[in-house]
Amino acid sequence: MRFPRDSPKRKVIKALESLGFKIVRVGNHISMVRENPDGTKTPLTMPNIG
Repeated sequence: MRFPRDSPKRKVIKALESLGFKIVRVGNHISMVRENPDGTKTPLTMPNIG
């Protein structure tokens, strides 16, 4: 699934946080991770634009 390029970054982050993701690093990209019930982790990286 892709978010439209013009989606406000704050809204995208808030939506991902509602799905259980937490920000772990911010630089040129924003790295997020979600800890799953089975103990695995799901990483997510997106460009830090604007």
